[in-house]
Amino acid sequence: MARKSSRPSQFERAYRLLEYLRENTDREHPITQAKLRDNPETHSYMGRKETGRDLIIRMVLAMNYAEYGLRPKDQWKLNFDAFEAKYGRDNEEEDGDEEKGLDDLQIRRLYYQHTFSKEEIDRLIEAVLFSSTLTGQEAKALIDKIETRLTTRFYPKDLKKVCRVREPRLVEPARLRESLLTIQQAIDSHVKISFVFNAYRRDKQLHPVRKKGRIPFRDTVSPYYIVANGGRYYLLACRDNYSNMSIWRIDLMTDIEISGGGKESIRPEDRAQDKKNVRDLPQVWDEEFHHTHLNMSYERPRHIRLRIWPRQSEQEINYTFLHDWFGDSFRYIRTEESGDDVVEVQCSPYAMVNFAMQYSDRFEVLEPKEVREGVIKKLQEACQRYNLKKEN
Repeated sequence: MARKSSRPSQFERAYRLLEYLRENTDREHPITQAKLRDNPETHSYMGRKETGRDLIIRMVLAMNYAEYGLRPKDQWKLNFDAFEAKYGRDNEEEDGDEEKGLDDLQIRRLYYQHTFSKEEIDRLIEAVLFSSTLTGQEAKALIDKIETRLTTRFYPKDLKKVCRVREPRLVEPARLRESLLTIQQAIDSHVKISFVFNAYRRDKQLHPVRKKGRIPFRDTVSPYYIVANGGRYYLLACRDNYSNMSIWRIDLMTDIEISGGGKESIRPEDRAQDKKNVRDLPQVWDEEFHHTHLNMSYERPRHIRLRIWPRQSEQEINYTFLHDWFGDSFRYIRTEESGDDVVEVQCSPYAMVNFAMQYSDRFEVLEPKEVREGVIKKLQEACQRYNLKKEN
């Protein structure tokens, strides 16, 4: 093995300086050539003033220029005030000799331009914290990598103080990831999938919901969208021999197979149904979908009117619960003489009946009649059960 020279090579000098700038500078925290020469960590890589300046100029050329000229400003990696003043405008000056064009520029306020802003880093870490496909240990390791490789020492690590709640692990993250990848492959290829749909039993294990004799029944569907909602993943699809949308919890799906085995030549019977032929399916994804399909219920949403009243401990009506579930999609209609408010939401009837049971102390369903009757029926059934328990 060759003996390492005590004098760093130009490649090593550039690499060490770049790493230092990446870890210790950003637009709000630039540095000067003088401080780089005085710093024990970078002193041996800077050399004399002219040598250090020449190295930085060559690094700027390598990092900010592509084969056919200067990259767009948001793709620069090294920046300093004079460089930005000269080349950061729309009518940037180009004279064909980039190195000569930089000769007269003073290198002040030098910094590394990071790919992600602090706000974007916060969002990445938040996404990791709320991921249901990562264990706590995996999430911590990934956040450490994000903070180490994508931020500076000035990045406020506030989100590290957020404590992860240990949610029930209904499925192994590795199996869930595999399921998601298989389904996404089928969606991209416009083919069907088949699987066994399951439910948990008293032994805390998954068991097939339907069987043919002793053999688990396999559902076949055309897949369209994978939706993350409430810490779980759902599939919007259409079952074979049906024409309406159906929604499936992916963590309850096992033995997922792509029709035709994922081969390049797709048989007609393996092709997914066209979206436009599926009733109630969004043709283009709508991020407000979960507001009209509470808890991912798949019935067609309807306009439903509610009467909301303040609870005993409140002087005014508290809309927080409504906003939690419907965002700002609910519509205020009027305030009645009693002081109660009438509002309208769009929601699937089945979901609204269960929602009304959950918040029976907050509102009542006014119309449509069949939804109101659905709530009444459920309340009567609940009262009957509790009365029977009292008698026993």
